[in-house]
Amino acid sequence: MRSGCSLVILAGGLSRRMGHDKATLPAGDGTLVDHLARRLGAVVDEIIIAGGSVDASTEGARVVADHQPGLGPLAGMLAGFAAANARYVWVVGCDLPDVEPALGGLLIALAGDYEAVVPRPDVEPEGVCALYVRELVPRIAALLTSGERSVKSLLDRSTVRYVASDELRTVDPDLRSFRNINTPADYEDWLRTQPVSR
Repeated sequence: MRSGCSLVILAGGLSRRMGHDKATLPAGDGTLVDHLARRLGAVVDEIIIAGGSVDASTEGARVVADHQPGLGPLAGMLAGFAAANARYVWVVGCDLPDVEPALGGLLIALAGDYEAVVPRPDVEPEGVCALYVRELVPRIAALLTSGERSVKSLLDRSTVRYVASDELRTVDPDLRSFRNINTPADYEDWLRTQPVSR
């Protein structure tokens, strides 16, 4: 499918609350990263897995290493954006396993002249389930060089179209896209919602 969009799955992070690497948690017949790649792959032009200890076994995906490991999601975004072929880059954290495929189309439709299209289902924006333009690479690199590590620091310096919950519900009525898996309890709860494979 030609969507004009690359998917970057952020697979890095220290996963302190989980106790081990979230990206490699079992999900169906693969890992959380495999699950997301299968779920969203049909609506993007390419899949890039950025950072973490994920190997290159995820079908149809390219794996890129963080240029600056240990510096958080912004470093993973830099690596993913630098590797992306499309102008638009849809960033999704590996701990958001229920992201709706249709969300990507909504974000692209709202992109216009903005540098980022960011869901805001609640008070806080979801910067690691958002659409960006690849041209932000130099800005992200400059932020990291200056010691800034938060995605918020990038949003504060970019032209952003925030997407409110009522708009998001047109493609994701229950806002499941933003359900994080941060702890073992979150993971067990999520597993209970998954269909049993036969």
